Amino acid sequence: MKFKKLIVIVLILFVQTISAQEKVRVILDSVYSYAVNSYKRFNILLPKDYFKSEERYRVIFLLHGYSGNHTDWVNRTSIVKYLNDYSFVVVTPEADNSWYTNSPFFKNRNYEDYIIKELIPYVEKKYRVIATRHGRAIAGLSMGGYGAIKFALKYPQYFYYAGSFSGAFRWPSLIEKNRNLLSQSLREAFGEKRTEHWDKNDVLVLADSVKPVNLPYLYISCGKDDPLEGLLESNRKLVEKLQKNGVMYEYHELPGEHNWIFWDIEINNFLKKLSEYKIK
Repeated sequence: MKFKKLIVIVLILFVQTISAQEKVRVILDSVYSYAVNSYKRFNILLPKDYFKSEERYRVIFLLHGYSGNHTDWVNRTSIVKYLNDYSFVVVTPEADNSWYTNSPFFKNRNYEDYIIKELIPYVEKKYRVIATRHGRAIAGLSMGGYGAIKFALKYPQYFYYAGSFSGAFRWPSLIEKNRNLLSQSLREAFGEKRTEHWDKNDVLVLADSVKPVNLPYLYISCGKDDPLEGLLESNRKLVEKLQKNGVMYEYHELPGEHNWIFWDIEINNFLKKLSEYKIK
């Protein structure tokens, strides 16, 4: 009788071990960045079959918002659960309140260079991801949505798909109107007044001059009840410019505000859309 119980216990432990191995793995990693003169952390989410195969996977660089960090997506959404249905590697980098931009004032705040020139090559060298344009997607919320669309428009050769949830595209008006910490981060990233640097990083300016050939497919969404002044309007304005220039995109105005309830729903929607997208 005791022997049978022992067998049952062993079988249960075996099943639990196998089950644990088949879940999405969240790993904390870091890379030294010369662009920002410090180590920068990131979470990397590996598919449940990553350690059982030699396959290379498509990778999503998923950007946090203002006042966020590299842990937000894992801690505040159900992305780990959602990823059990897909075979994506997801990277959630730490970028402080940088607006994913090279500051014209501080030598150690070149966050655009960090993402494009350091983080992406590091991930592609260390992990089994598809190291070509057709293997890379980028997305983000609020400040990260701005960063994702900016990178998609400035570096179309890097990404085949990009997503923005509640993208903060209205930052010029915030610089001019406010004198708070958010405004300070914007001034450090872009400057006080419109300059060439400003225009090179203003998504609404970039969208005026883009050519649809070889641009990533863009997924853009915003909550109908987003309370941030001008945010919904700036998303609509961006979409108008994309439509005018023949850019391939989809736009969703959905019930929701500027919060994690909305972003949790949207990362699930984004993963589904991305998995269904046929690379041309």
